[in-house]
Amino acid sequence: MRFASRPSWRIELGDDADLSAALWIRDATGIVVEADDVPPCLTVRPPASRVLDGQDLSVVGRDWLAWWRALLEARLDRRHNPPPGGAGEALRQWAIASHARVAAAGSMSDDFAALAHAPGLQRACRELARQAHAARTRPGMESTPWQLYKQVVDEVAAARRVDPSRLDGAVVVTPTGGGWWRVIEPGFVLASDDAPTHDVVRAALESAL
Repeated sequence: MRFASRPSWRIELGDDADLSAALWIRDATGIVVEADDVPPCLTVRPPASRVLDGQDLSVVGRDWLAWWRALLEARLDRRHNPPPGGAGEALRQWAIASHARVAAAGSMSDDFAALAHAPGLQRACRELARQAHAARTRPGMESTPWQLYKQVVDEVAAARRVDPSRLDGAVVVTPTGGGWWRVIEPGFVLASDDAPTHDVVRAALESAL
Protein backbone atom coordinates (compact mmCIF):
# COMPACT_ATOMS: atom_id res chain seq x y z
CA MET A 1 0.00 0.00 0.00
CA ARG A 2 1.02 3.62 -0.42
CA PHE A 3 0.42 6.67 1.71
CA ALA A 4 0.66 10.12 0.23
CA SER A 5 -0.22 13.69 1.14
CA ARG A 6 -0.90 15.73 -1.98
CA PRO A 7 1.53 14.90 -4.81
CA SER A 8 4.34 15.11 -2.27
CA TRP A 9 5.78 12.69 0.23
CA ARG A 10 5.31 8.99 -0.28
CA ILE A 11 5.74 5.90 1.85
CA GLU A 12 5.28 2.53 0.19
CA LEU A 13 4.79 -0.33 2.63
CA GLY A 14 3.84 -3.96 2.11
CA ASP A 15 5.16 -7.47 1.69
CA ASP A 16 6.61 -9.22 -1.34
CA ALA A 17 5.20 -12.64 -2.21
CA ASP A 18 8.41 -14.00 -3.74
CA LEU A 19 10.64 -12.89 -0.87
CA SER A 20 8.24 -14.28 1.72
CA ALA A 21 8.06 -17.59 -0.15
CA ALA A 22 11.85 -17.82 -0.31
CA LEU A 23 12.06 -17.42 3.47
CA TRP A 24 9.36 -20.07 3.94
CA ILE A 25 11.30 -22.51 1.78
CA ARG A 26 14.51 -21.72 3.68
CA ASP A 27 12.93 -22.50 7.04
CA ALA A 28 10.98 -25.55 5.85
CA THR A 29 14.12 -27.21 4.50
CA GLY A 30 16.39 -26.31 7.41
CA ILE A 31 18.75 -24.18 5.34
CA VAL A 32 20.81 -21.89 7.56
CA VAL A 33 22.04 -18.68 5.95
CA GLU A 34 23.74 -15.93 7.89
CA ALA A 35 24.09 -12.66 6.01
CA ASP A 36 23.36 -9.06 6.92
CA ASP A 37 20.63 -8.71 4.29
CA VAL A 38 18.78 -11.89 5.27
CA PRO A 39 15.97 -11.73 7.88
CA PRO A 40 15.79 -14.17 10.80
CA CYS A 41 13.40 -17.14 11.05
CA LEU A 42 9.70 -16.87 10.30
CA THR A 43 7.50 -16.15 13.28
CA VAL A 44 5.28 -19.08 12.25
CA ARG A 45 7.58 -21.94 11.40
CA PRO A 46 6.51 -24.06 8.41
CA PRO A 47 6.26 -27.86 8.56
CA ALA A 48 9.66 -29.47 8.16
CA SER A 49 10.37 -30.85 4.69
CA ARG A 50 12.70 -33.71 3.81
CA VAL A 51 13.13 -32.64 0.20
CA LEU A 52 16.81 -31.86 0.81
CA ASP A 53 17.64 -34.98 2.80
CA GLY A 54 21.09 -36.17 1.75
CA GLN A 55 22.04 -32.80 0.28
CA ASP A 56 24.93 -30.68 1.47
CA LEU A 57 22.94 -27.86 3.05
CA SER A 58 25.92 -25.53 3.05
CA VAL A 59 26.01 -25.74 -0.76
CA VAL A 60 22.25 -25.30 -1.03
CA GLY A 61 22.52 -22.41 1.42
CA ARG A 62 24.95 -20.59 -0.86
CA ASP A 63 22.60 -21.15 -3.77
CA TRP A 64 19.67 -19.92 -1.69
CA LEU A 65 21.53 -16.73 -0.76
CA ALA A 66 22.28 -16.00 -4.41
CA TRP A 67 18.60 -16.62 -5.24
CA TRP A 68 17.46 -14.40 -2.37
CA ARG A 69 19.65 -11.55 -3.55
CA ALA A 70 18.44 -11.95 -7.14
CA LEU A 71 14.83 -11.73 -5.94
CA LEU A 72 15.71 -8.68 -3.88
CA GLU A 73 17.32 -7.05 -6.91
CA ALA A 74 14.16 -7.71 -8.92
CA ARG A 75 12.14 -6.01 -6.19
CA LEU A 76 14.48 -3.03 -6.15
CA ASP A 77 14.22 -2.80 -9.92
CA ARG A 78 10.45 -2.43 -9.63
CA ARG A 79 11.03 0.48 -7.27
CA HIS A 80 13.48 2.11 -9.67
CA ASN A 81 11.16 1.49 -12.63
CA PRO A 82 7.58 1.91 -11.40
CA PRO A 83 4.63 1.12 -13.66
CA PRO A 84 3.53 3.87 -16.03
CA GLY A 85 0.34 5.70 -15.26
CA GLY A 86 -2.90 4.59 -16.81
CA ALA A 87 -3.45 1.47 -18.88
CA GLY A 88 -2.63 0.42 -22.40
CA GLU A 89 0.44 -0.84 -24.21
CA ALA A 90 2.99 0.92 -21.98
CA LEU A 91 1.62 -0.80 -18.88
CA ARG A 92 1.49 -4.14 -20.66
CA GLN A 93 5.13 -3.86 -21.71
CA TRP A 94 6.11 -2.87 -18.17
CA ALA A 95 4.34 -5.93 -16.75
CA ILE A 96 6.07 -8.22 -19.25
CA ALA A 97 9.49 -6.78 -18.40
CA SER A 98 8.83 -6.97 -14.65
CA HIS A 99 7.70 -10.58 -14.95
CA ALA A 100 10.81 -11.44 -16.98
CA ARG A 101 13.12 -10.00 -14.32
CA VAL A 102 11.55 -12.11 -11.59
CA ALA A 103 11.62 -15.21 -13.82
CA ALA A 104 15.31 -14.58 -14.51
CA ALA A 105 15.91 -14.73 -10.75
CA GLY A 106 13.92 -17.94 -10.36
CA SER A 107 10.16 -18.05 -9.92
CA MET A 108 7.16 -20.36 -9.94
CA SER A 109 5.93 -18.85 -13.22
CA ASP A 110 8.28 -21.08 -15.26
CA ASP A 111 8.88 -23.82 -12.68
CA PHE A 112 12.12 -22.20 -11.51
CA ALA A 113 13.96 -22.76 -14.77
CA ALA A 114 16.52 -20.11 -13.78
CA LEU A 115 17.67 -22.33 -10.90
CA ALA A 116 18.84 -25.15 -13.17
CA HIS A 117 22.42 -24.47 -12.01
CA ALA A 118 21.33 -25.25 -8.42
CA PRO A 119 19.45 -28.58 -8.68
CA GLY A 120 18.93 -29.07 -4.95
CA LEU A 121 17.40 -25.63 -4.48
CA GLN A 122 15.41 -25.98 -7.68
CA ARG A 123 13.91 -29.26 -6.48
CA ALA A 124 13.00 -27.72 -3.12
CA CYS A 125 11.37 -24.74 -4.79
CA ARG A 126 9.39 -26.89 -7.18
CA GLU A 127 8.09 -29.05 -4.34
CA LEU A 128 7.37 -26.33 -1.79
CA ALA A 129 6.59 -23.10 -3.66
CA ARG A 130 2.83 -23.57 -3.77
CA GLN A 131 2.69 -24.24 -0.04
CA ALA A 132 4.95 -21.27 0.57
CA HIS A 133 2.74 -18.89 -1.39
CA ALA A 134 -0.42 -20.31 0.21
CA ALA A 135 1.03 -19.50 3.64
CA ARG A 136 1.28 -15.79 2.82
CA THR A 137 -0.45 -13.52 5.33
CA ARG A 138 -1.07 -9.79 5.45
CA PRO A 139 1.66 -7.96 7.40
CA GLY A 140 0.51 -6.53 10.71
CA MET A 141 2.58 -3.43 9.99
CA GLU A 142 0.10 -2.53 7.25
CA SER A 143 -2.42 -1.73 9.99
CA THR A 144 -0.33 1.14 11.33
CA PRO A 145 -2.45 4.31 11.55
CA TRP A 146 -1.90 6.98 8.91
CA GLN A 147 -1.17 9.50 11.66
CA LEU A 148 2.06 7.70 12.57
CA TYR A 149 3.36 8.02 9.01
CA LYS A 150 2.49 11.71 8.96
CA GLN A 151 4.23 12.16 12.32
CA VAL A 152 7.41 10.58 10.99
CA VAL A 153 7.28 12.68 7.84
CA ASP A 154 6.97 15.85 9.91
CA GLU A 155 9.83 14.78 12.21
CA VAL A 156 12.20 13.98 9.35
CA ALA A 157 11.33 17.14 7.42
CA ALA A 158 11.97 19.28 10.51
CA ALA A 159 15.14 17.48 11.58
CA ARG A 160 16.69 17.53 8.11
CA ARG A 161 15.27 20.92 7.16
CA VAL A 162 13.77 19.71 3.91
CA ASP A 163 10.42 20.15 2.24
CA PRO A 164 8.19 17.11 2.94
CA SER A 165 7.73 16.72 -0.81
CA ARG A 166 11.30 15.39 -1.01
CA LEU A 167 10.52 12.43 1.23
CA ASP A 168 10.04 9.11 -0.53
CA GLY A 169 10.69 5.72 1.01
CA ALA A 170 9.73 2.07 0.79
CA VAL A 171 9.48 -0.69 3.37
CA VAL A 172 9.12 -4.34 2.42
CA VAL A 173 7.84 -6.39 5.35
CA THR A 174 8.78 -10.03 5.87
CA PRO A 175 6.87 -12.50 8.10
CA THR A 176 9.86 -12.82 10.42
CA GLY A 177 10.58 -11.76 13.99
CA GLY A 178 13.31 -10.47 16.23
CA GLY A 179 12.57 -6.81 15.54
CA TRP A 180 15.03 -7.09 12.63
CA TRP A 181 15.39 -4.45 9.91
CA ARG A 182 18.03 -3.23 7.47
CA VAL A 183 18.47 -0.37 5.02
CA ILE A 184 19.14 -2.26 1.79
CA GLU A 185 19.73 0.84 -0.29
CA PRO A 186 18.90 4.53 0.14
CA GLY A 187 15.15 4.83 0.58
CA PHE A 188 14.52 1.08 0.84
CA VAL A 189 14.20 -0.90 4.09
CA LEU A 190 13.61 -4.61 4.59
CA ALA A 191 11.98 -5.30 7.95
CA SER A 192 10.51 -8.04 10.10
CA ASP A 193 6.82 -7.55 10.79
CA ASP A 194 7.52 -6.88 14.47
CA ALA A 195 10.19 -4.23 13.84
CA PRO A 196 9.43 -0.78 15.31
CA THR A 197 7.38 0.91 12.60
CA HIS A 198 8.43 4.43 13.56
CA ASP A 199 12.14 3.60 13.30
CA VAL A 200 11.75 1.63 10.08
CA VAL A 201 9.76 4.31 8.28
CA ARG A 202 12.11 7.04 9.48
CA ALA A 203 15.12 5.09 8.21
CA ALA A 204 13.46 4.61 4.81
CA LEU A 205 12.81 8.33 4.47
CA GLU A 206 16.08 9.65 5.91
CA SER A 207 18.33 7.26 4.05
CA ALA A 208 17.08 8.60 0.72
CA LEU A 209 18.13 12.17 1.46
